Amino acid sequence: MSNIKAFRSFLRCVSFCTADSYDLLGLSHFFKKKGYYTRLSRDALHVTNLKRIGDIFFFNHGAFVSWGFKKGHEDKLLEYVRDFSLHPLRHIETDHFFYHYGDEANIDTNERYRLDVITLDSNEPHIKFAISYGLAQSIKLAAFEEAIKDTIKANHHLPEEIANHGVISLSRRAIFKRIGEIFIARSSINLNIEYLDTPEFFWRNPGVEPYYIMTKKFLDIESRVMALNQKLDVLQELLDILNSQVQHRHSSLLESIIILLIVVEILISLFQLHIV
Repeated sequence: MSNIKAFRSFLRCVSFCTADSYDLLGLSHFFKKKGYYTRLSRDALHVTNLKRIGDIFFFNHGAFVSWGFKKGHEDKLLEYVRDFSLHPLRHIETDHFFYHYGDEANIDTNERYRLDVITLDSNEPHIKFAISYGLAQSIKLAAFEEAIKDTIKANHHLPEEIANHGVISLSRRAIFKRIGEIFIARSSINLNIEYLDTPEFFWRNPGVEPYYIMTKKFLDIESRVMALNQKLDVLQELLDILNSQVQHRHSSLLESIIILLIVVEILISLFQLHIV
């Protein structure tokens, strides 16, 4: 019973990825008008209300982390960010944690409740900020992983078609469309992969970097990035396959035209000989 009471005293910590990026300046003005305290940096925004428990950390790569709010307020936050989102995602990625305060900071999984629990050794906002960087990177990575998964799933049958039939059944226009979709998915991730690097925040605040490293290690971010790069290679192979099919069809068309011209020339010559 004491364990249950202790668990009920834990607070919610939820990370969200809802868009490609946020207008942080617009969000800062919005929350100021609602009576919140805001602190804006180059790539992140800290929002808090001094009258109540809770911190929100927005990141310019389209993810945010809320600390200490109930689900109803988190739903409101999702509504708030819509007007400040660039290219909203069709599916919002979320990851749920609980947190409390203790003697030593760590992140662990409670096997009994199957929940991830963050233990903080201080209420210092910079510590939450450091952990939030890792949580935000993880949920952004989850969005990348889902996008690649969908793209590979939609096109995985194409190599099988070539292996079984020697050609792809798609029309030339459909192939170009697939090439465009794969290129957009791959280039979008490549352009945003820098968000998974160590943020500049820790150059100025090296004392809290261990909290960020702890978070990255728990969420296995480094190995997931490696797996992501391997999947990007798979997308590149799909691009190469589709491009080779387009080139093959173009070459076949040219060969057919040349053969047709030769046949026409032969027929004209035979016709002229017959007249003579």
